[in-house]
Amino acid sequence: MFEQFDFDTLGKVSNKAVKDKAREIAFAEVIEVLTERFGADFVSVVGGAEIAVSIGSRTVSDGTVPEVPVVLKITAKEFETHSTASGKAVLAYDRFDEAEAYAAEKTAKEAEAEERAKKKAAKIAADKAAREKAKAEKAAKAKSAD
Repeated sequence: MFEQFDFDTLGKVSNKAVKDKAREIAFAEVIEVLTERFGADFVSVVGGAEIAVSIGSRTVSDGTVPEVPVVLKITAKEFETHSTASGKAVLAYDRFDEAEAYAAEKTAKEAEAEERAKKKAAKIAADKAAREKAKAEKAAKAKSAD
């Protein structure tokens, strides 16, 4: 289990220095976890705070088999509400609020997708009924012409 870091041990430093240290710690931890899970051959550091992981491969149209990469970027968020030098307000990041907002957004998107699926199904049913009606009318016309 990860042991939480006490940032007070850094002394009186800027918020940027705290975020830099947080990113450094998280980066090292994520590298360790990914290397343990996927193996060192499949994990690459590709930037100052970016990690690429090969999570598999796929044969493509030209017959080659490239890796399927995923890139993770470690970002330390604001932890204290403050104002910039120009007076712009910067709000502290709240992971619980963000998780709640994401859940609400996801629920709304799922409801929209469900509504679109219902409309599509209704249109398909109406189109099918119209085709069947036209077919029946054509058959009735042909029978009355006999």
